[in-house]
Order: sequence, then C-alpha cells, then structure tokens
Amino acid sequence: MSDFLSQYGAADHTREKVVRWILIAIAAVAVVWAADWTLTTYGTFNIRDVRQQWRAHRFFHLLGEKQYEAAYGMWGCDVAKPCRDYSFPKFMEDWGPKGPAADLSKKHVHAVRHCQTGIIEVMDFGTGDTLNLWVESKDLTLSFAPWPVCNPRLQAPTSP
Repeated sequence: MSDFLSQYGAADHTREKVVRWILIAIAAVAVVWAADWTLTTYGTFNIRDVRQQWRAHRFFHLLGEKQYEAAYGMWGCDVAKPCRDYSFPKFMEDWGPKGPAADLSKKHVHAVRHCQTGIIEVMDFGTGDTLNLWVESKDLTLSFAPWPVCNPRLQAPTSP
C-alpha cells in the first residue's frame, strides 16, 4: 500500500515547478524588453546596437589616446592605402588635435538612431554644431552619416 501512495502528488509538484519557471522566464523577458524600450526611447542606449555603440566608443578612445592611424583604420582606410574620398590629412583635419573634435571631454551624445543597416550617433563637441556619425552594422566601419535621419524622404522638385 505504501508503494501505491508514494508518488501521490509528484506530478502536481513537477507541474508547479515548470509553470513557476515559465512565469519567471516570461517576467525576465518582459523586464529586459521594457528596459530596452525605455533606454531606446528616453536615452542613447539600445541593446540591439551594442556592437555599433561599442565601436564608436572605441573610436573616440583611440582619438583620446592619440592613435590616429588606428582610428583612421576604423573608417575602412589605411595610411598606406588611404580611402579615395577621405585621405589621412583630411581625417586629421577633422579628428586631429586641431580639429573641431579635438577636446573629447566636451563630447556629448544627443541621440542614437537605430537604422536597418547601422546606427547614427548624433553628438556635439561643445561648439553647438552637431555631428552625425554612422556605424555600419555589417562590418562596423565608421563614416559621416549622409542624413541626420535613417530613411530621408526627399521632396520632389516642383516646376515653377
């Protein structure tokens, strides 16, 4: 008789444990989603864009350490084989010690826009002019964003 009743309630106990863990997992996913949505909406951080934002942070870290050749390499260029439209002297003019972004302590990121193929970091360096930095998702190369928004809608020219 004791064998017969030894497993009584074991299935209910197992079911309760499974349901409890499912509810905990759902709550954890909801908390992570809510945090991501809040930080995306009201801040400059998005969980989907961690790699791209880390890449931009690394770029400014290299500039702060005066490693301009390595920072130039993050643009997909090399000092020995410079980019066609963005040579190393032009890069130094923009990002070097005499450029508008020379004082990195004044750097302030206003917004990070998530686009289909990358992010746009909108920032300024205390001059009041905003700079739109593009980080490509595919290969993590940097460039200047051609537009301040992800999908610009250009107005069709009107005939006079």
